[in-house]
Amino acid sequence: MVSPGTRRRLVHAAISAVVGFVLAYAAGKAGLLDWLAEMPGEDIASIALAALLLGLGLFALVAASSSALYRRMAENYQEGDPLDAGVLRYLRVNGVALLLGAALLLAPPLAVRFGFTGDAAIPVAVGLAMLLALQAWLSARIRRASDELNRAALAEASIASLWLSQLGLFGWAALARLGLVAEVSLWTLMTISMALYLVVSIVVALRRGMFA
Repeated sequence: MVSPGTRRRLVHAAISAVVGFVLAYAAGKAGLLDWLAEMPGEDIASIALAALLLGLGLFALVAASSSALYRRMAENYQEGDPLDAGVLRYLRVNGVALLLGAALLLAPPLAVRFGFTGDAAIPVAVGLAMLLALQAWLSARIRRASDELNRAALAEASIASLWLSQLGLFGWAALARLGLVAEVSLWTLMTISMALYLVVSIVVALRRGMFA
């Protein structure tokens, strides 16, 4: 007998697959994939990561739009568990933070693609600084509003991703200094660190049973 949690995951996976297929088909028809293929690999990677954050953020906002939707969509919700407005508010703030992260990853490569470089990029840089400050404020708010389980998960993910980033950065820098590998740009390193933190956060949440 399939458990309610497993059934919910299967439904989510099926819906995500259908939506992803439709979006990919529409993007291909519109020529978006060919347009992206002309961009550098590091920009394509950051746009792909931004698309993932965008999807996660929209999912969080939709799930937090009503108590009924949250009960149907949340992985760790058990029938009969209490649900107060604070849970939905916390999820909404997380969703907005994810959308801001997507915007921060999208803006630089798209700005370059559309010719906003040099002095023309100053407004973009100012906008990015404002978005970054807003995301930092939201991240601090999320930490203050988190319970002990979420705070421990945030701390563990931050420490693990920082350690892995430092290890990888030192290893690559040493090999590049020896002429064994190519040097990479700061944007590539930033994209890798963001992706690493996302993966580590998911692994930590799974280990702690937060998606159970």
